[in-house]
This record gives sequence, structure tokens and C-alpha cells, in this order.
Amino acid sequence: MARTWSIQQQAIFNWFQHPTGNNLVVRARAGTGKTTTVNEGINRAPEARIVYLVFNKRNQIEAQGKVQNPNAEVLTSHSLGYRSVRRYWDGVRVANGSTRVDSLVAAVVDDQAPDPLKRLVGKLCTKVRELAPLATAADEVYDIATQFDCEPDGSWKNDGFDLHWVCDKAIAAANVAARTKPTTGIDFADMLFLPIRNRWLRPCYDLVVIDEAQDMTPVQLLLAQGSCSGRVVVVGDDRQAIYGFRGADSDSLDRLKAELQADELSLTTTYRCGQVIVDHARRIVPDFEAALSNPRGAITSAAREHMLQLASPGDFILSRTNAPLVGLALALIRAGKRAKIEGRDIGAGLKSIITKLATGPARSSIPKLLEKLGTWKERETERAEKAKLPNKVDQIADQHATLLALVDGCAGIPELLVRLDNLFADNTADVPSQIVCSSVHKAKGLEAERVFMLTDTLNPAVGCETCRKRPNSCSCPDGYVPDPKAQREEQNIEYVAITRAKDVLVLATHKL
Repeated sequence: MARTWSIQQQAIFNWFQHPTGNNLVVRARAGTGKTTTVNEGINRAPEARIVYLVFNKRNQIEAQGKVQNPNAEVLTSHSLGYRSVRRYWDGVRVANGSTRVDSLVAAVVDDQAPDPLKRLVGKLCTKVRELAPLATAADEVYDIATQFDCEPDGSWKNDGFDLHWVCDKAIAAANVAARTKPTTGIDFADMLFLPIRNRWLRPCYDLVVIDEAQDMTPVQLLLAQGSCSGRVVVVGDDRQAIYGFRGADSDSLDRLKAELQADELSLTTTYRCGQVIVDHARRIVPDFEAALSNPRGAITSAAREHMLQLASPGDFILSRTNAPLVGLALALIRAGKRAKIEGRDIGAGLKSIITKLATGPARSSIPKLLEKLGTWKERETERAEKAKLPNKVDQIADQHATLLALVDGCAGIPELLVRLDNLFADNTADVPSQIVCSSVHKAKGLEAERVFMLTDTLNPAVGCETCRKRPNSCSCPDGYVPDPKAQREEQNIEYVAITRAKDVLVLATHKL
């Protein structure tokens, strides 16, 4: 049976099939069949050399089975960059583990330097290559160092190891990366860095399609644009831009539309969410609409204890932050229900903090660990506020609150680490038999029949437009004025949470 396409989809197919020389922005709302539409458009495109750039390896594998055009290939931005590198460094391979960054650090840091400082230089060198490939001076990467926890503890300053030292060494390491073909192989950061820094890009595709553009960093978008000799298609949902803290270009759709003088077509009809769920999301995104064939769906409410009773395997519990999820997951487990917290990398980050602080008396004492944890929070918050990084302040507060929740009832550090490993286990294949507790960020791209949305975690106060501080810390002469871009991202987070629900959305609270 022939498939019935919507008027919006047919307009996009027509654009792909009949080149006019123009570029295109496709603004596609949640659950609107974006991937299916783009795949079909590519299958109809007449260009001889086409590349479809997707966000990650999982998306690449999914798309490769659906794009039938023999002139098209599906790549990630990293694999596209890797091809550029191999043109100049023939036969270069991908390094194992941390061998690449370790060799870069060894080239610029004296072997007698403390290992913790070497690790900071390596971490910052990676972030510089990913986010600021053209940076050549230490002061150009101070903000990146603060944002990604690369600033040394104050105790190192008397030994000459301060923020400037780390930034200077990271820049020096990046310079080495740009100049010398490594025997160890290159890493993923190099795949983005080397083509931009060394100007190795060349326009080798007649049609470049960029998916999930709102989640791409400016460097990834530069790679895509620099590889195109013909038409560019930018696909995404500006209202699902929620990764600003990670360096994503949240304004990419509007900016690229202006830069490319692009046409715009839309996908606004969702086939995922029930009618009443779409109505709820329309408060945030007015052009969002439900297909006539969608079921009505339902929106209900539940307090904490009611939610714990109702939740069953396959359900999502979504929160703006991770800390509330810990108590809920532990309560569900105590009630005999299987539950996990989404985000193995989050668990690894928390474990890193524990390992760093659990020294001396804190190695065997939870109260001593909590004392050091409080000091850590104060110190890191002060640094982030000084650097005007409100998202970092939020991350520190969430990590602190999450660890406090994890520690509750633990007899010692070993039990704490086991609890952390169990809650953040990477067992996504077993999701149908579990209740998945997740931050909204980790749930992006996923869906469930029933979603519990923790409304009391959403839309926190954002930083001031001038000083970047929260209302209780702002001392601007004209008073606190919320940053409109940050406010919009918080609204986007709520929209993403709502649109994970297919049939039932439960407006829930996590507090007793």
C-alpha cells in the first residue's frame, strides 16, 4: 500500500527533488516524522554526491538502513572530520584510550609535574580542540577551563600551578596536536579540531544535510558547511535546544537561515503525542499540533506517594535535575520495583568527585566526606560565579544535592560507591522491565507511553542578563533582569519533557 504523505512532507520532498540552487532550513517539531521525511527527501535528491550528517553513531546506524539513494552516505561530524585528516595524514588510525592526549601532555608538561595537574591539562586540551580550535592564547580558554572543571585547587597555586598555567599548557598541547602526525593515532577531538585548525576542509559534496542542528556545536557546523559545494539542508527543532551548557549552538537554525539565505519549510504535526498532551505543549510552542488520527491521551496529576504507587516498568520519571531522582529511585527499589537512573556518564562524574574527596579521614568517614563535600561546593560555586557561568553553578548544586541523597543511609564509602554503580548502571536494553528515572536532557530522543514529569523541578530562576547571577545574588544597579536566552532554554526543557509522553502525561511532584 502506498504511503500517504502530509502536505508539509510533500513540500519538503519537492524541494529535494527539484533543485533551485537555494539552501533550506527544516524546522521540525517533536514526533513529526522528521527522520522519515528527511530520509525520503534524500532518496529523491538528484545530486551525485550527498552526505547526511547525523548527531551520533546510533543515529548513523539507524539512518544507514533507511537511506536508499546510492549517491548518499550517512556520517557523523567526527567521521566526516576523520576523512579530512586521513587525506593529509595517510593511514593515521584512531588512538586507543587516552594515549593521544597523554602523549600531547607529555610533550609540553615536565614529567615531574603532579599527575592531577597533568590530567587537568589533558582534559582542557581535549575541550579546546572540540570547542575552540582556533584559540592560540591562554586567556581565550579561561571560560572553557572553568566550565569543565579544569581549574586547579587553590592549594596548587603556591607551587605555581594556577589557572593560567593549565590554560597555557593546554594551548601548547593543542599546538603540538596541529603540527605533528602522531604515532599513537588521533582521538575524537582531533577529528573536529584538525580540519578546522589546519584548513584541511574541501567542498566535496553537492548536497549536505545536517540533522539535529540545534544540538551541534559551532565547530561541527563549520565542518558541515565547509564540506559543501552545492545545497545545504539544516534540520532541527529550535524548541528542543537544551544543550547550551555543552557548547551546542542553540541559535543555529535562525543563524544559518540568515547566513545561507535559506528557504524554510516546517513539520509541525506530531504523530507521537495524544491530543491533550499536544494542547499542553502548545502553551510553549504555539505552532505544535496533533495529527487528527492521534488518540486523545490524558493528563493527570500525582503527589510523590501516589506516583511511587502508580509507577510501573516502562514508565519514565523525568526531572530537570538529577538529585530528586535518587530518592525516588531508592524508594521504588525499597517498594520492590525495578528502577534505574539514566546516565552512566553522570554516575562516572559523581564517582570522580567522591574519589577526589575521599582522602585522609574522609576515606573511612561519611561525616568527614560530607564536610569536604560542603567545602567543595562552596569553592566550585565561587569559581563558577566569578566566571559568570550560571549553568555551571546549577550543575555544582545538582551534583552536591545528588551526592547528599546518595549518601543517606550509607554506612561507608564502599557502600556509597556500590549504590552509585547500581543506580546508574548502563542497562538500557532492559528498559521495558524497569522504571526509568531520567533528567530531561538524558531522555531527549526517547519516548514512553506514560511519563511522570516532576513539575516542581522545572523552570528555575535563571541568571541575570547582565551579571549572570541568580536573583538572590544579583547586585546590578538596575536590578535583576532574567537572561531571555536562558529563560527560553528552560521553556524548551519543559517542552521536551512533555513531548516524551505518547498516551499519558502525569504532572507530578517529588517533594513530600
